[in-house]
Amino acid sequence: MALHRRHTVAAAALFAALPLASFAQGKEIPVGVFNAMTGTYAFGGVPIQNGMKLALEEANAAGMPGGNKFKVFEGDTAGEKGQTISLVNQFIKRDNAMLILGPTTSGEALAGAPVANELKTPILAIGSSPGIIATGPYAFKIQATPVDIMNFLGKLAVEKLGVKRVVTIIDQSNDGYVGQKNALVDYMKGAGATIVADEKFVSSESNFLALATKVANMQTDAIFIAAPAEVAANLIIQIRQAGMDPKVKIIGPSTFGSLGFIKAGGKAVEGTYVVADYSPNNSSAMNQAFVKAYQAKYKAVPDNWAGMGYALGTVAVQAVRNAGPNPDRQKIRDELAKLNKVPMVLGTGTWSVDDKRNPSYGGVLLQVKDGNFVSIQ
Repeated sequence: MALHRRHTVAAAALFAALPLASFAQGKEIPVGVFNAMTGTYAFGGVPIQNGMKLALEEANAAGMPGGNKFKVFEGDTAGEKGQTISLVNQFIKRDNAMLILGPTTSGEALAGAPVANELKTPILAIGSSPGIIATGPYAFKIQATPVDIMNFLGKLAVEKLGVKRVVTIIDQSNDGYVGQKNALVDYMKGAGATIVADEKFVSSESNFLALATKVANMQTDAIFIAAPAEVAANLIIQIRQAGMDPKVKIIGPSTFGSLGFIKAGGKAVEGTYVVADYSPNNSSAMNQAFVKAYQAKYKAVPDNWAGMGYALGTVAVQAVRNAGPNPDRQKIRDELAKLNKVPMVLGTGTWSVDDKRNPSYGGVLLQVKDGNFVSIQ
């Protein structure tokens, strides 16, 4: 009996001597993080993935409720719907993910979100299409709808650039680009502008000689292009080579807000006007801290898509924090549904949602000058 007591006292003393942290380590929160790390949409997928992981790493360093830590499982969709579906199943069934972050495009999200809904796992995607949310109650998105963001570009074109005639060219294989074009056209027509032509192609093409020659000879004030960054840059190069009037303005969506767009287009994309979701030039303390952390980790200034990934990660972290020390899929889903007016690096600095869970945060207008993006006041 005495011997037993001595062991008990000794054990108690050892318990008291151990650091408190060793008994407050919490549990791992599995998170699936996937984007188009290769393929046509890698220009956005890579920086998005970087931004997402940075937000999760910062949350782990700062501390989560109950001492919990995010455990990240990564995947590459390659921009393919089939691969997206496969990864959603893998994250949920093999990795027991409580939350899925990504994928990059609306098309991928529209393929993967129904699976996440069926398996009752929250998925927070990038894409702008409202159809992502419509797949079910476990599907959410970070990016504003096309109408919300494209009106900023339409207003710039009509009121500041004096555009009265515009040609639209889109990659018709991407639902997001179709929605962006339709939103811009509606605004431009409402403002009295004329749509000179509505041209379409698919991103797998690379020789745009016929299309470029046709467009270069049209009487227009501006050309709107919605396509993957490098593809759009290639098209602009060929339109200029075909003899487009230098006075014609090139305008585009947030796809153009990519370092890959400037690198691929070089001098041909100088002067291009972009409506973006994010600008590294934002002077807010939150954004400047993000820019500093991103540069330190990835040795590059964050572009539109790095900012989008970090914003998505910020929303995800807040939802998991709100779910408390014992989160599960349902709790995280419920907290995502409640989030509104979240401080953010996007747009004007606040991410809000309407009664249909569609986000808004304001657009950022940029122009390519001397190989960089500058803000337009």
